[in-house]
Amino acid sequence: MNNMRDLHAAVMEGAVQRIRPKIMTVCAIFFGLLPIMWSPTLQAGADVMKRIATPMIGGIITSAILELLIFPVIYVVWRKRELPDQNEEEAPLIPPALVVSHETRQRVLRWIALIITALALFYAGNFVWQKIGPHKISGAPFTTQSVNDLTANFIHRQGQLRRGNNEFLIEFRNAQDQLVDVGNVKFDMDMNMPGMQMHSGGTIERTNTAGRYRAKIKIDMAGDWNAKISFDGPHGKGQSSFSVTAK
Repeated sequence: MNNMRDLHAAVMEGAVQRIRPKIMTVCAIFFGLLPIMWSPTLQAGADVMKRIATPMIGGIITSAILELLIFPVIYVVWRKRELPDQNEEEAPLIPPALVVSHETRQRVLRWIALIITALALFYAGNFVWQKIGPHKISGAPFTTQSVNDLTANFIHRQGQLRRGNNEFLIEFRNAQDQLVDVGNVKFDMDMNMPGMQMHSGGTIERTNTAGRYRAKIKIDMAGDWNAKISFDGPHGKGQSSFSVTAK
């Protein structure tokens, strides 16, 4: 390798050999992990698998960017310093025969556009699914608790909590049966067992309706649990402990 012409030819030859297997590898892994990212939140093991799949997708995309874009630039900068000074040959640096063809450039751009479009559709679809995906929860409360001067209604689509992943609504109503925004809500469950104590913490999300919250919790064992609901917000602070049974 004696001049920039040879260096450019080496970089182009390496790029042509790497781009197809790299794109195929990225697509195979990405579309293989896509069903895991789309799996329902309440499906058994979905929360753990999503935590594994997310960094894997980010890693393969980052590796593709590094291998196809960043590493060739670093290689050129590094090897360029070892080339002998040839000021008289700077004008014909890259002859037309070595310049990447228009078809090759268009093919690379199409692959890049395809990957960017797939990523955009994935994240847009995931965002929409998180917003409208959860099914409507309705029915009679499986338990009603008094917290200060408010009434907390717990509504599950199956009528009560089950072993495994659960999703239910928590409503706070005043004496006039009106929904009341109580701010931040926390829900935890504990089960006392000989020699150990099982704990399960719930995830609380606000809904589009003030005073109505969507709760998600995973119950590892059926039986009687000690539950605790608390809030801190515009209506002050309050908490209540009660017993609940999971089937």
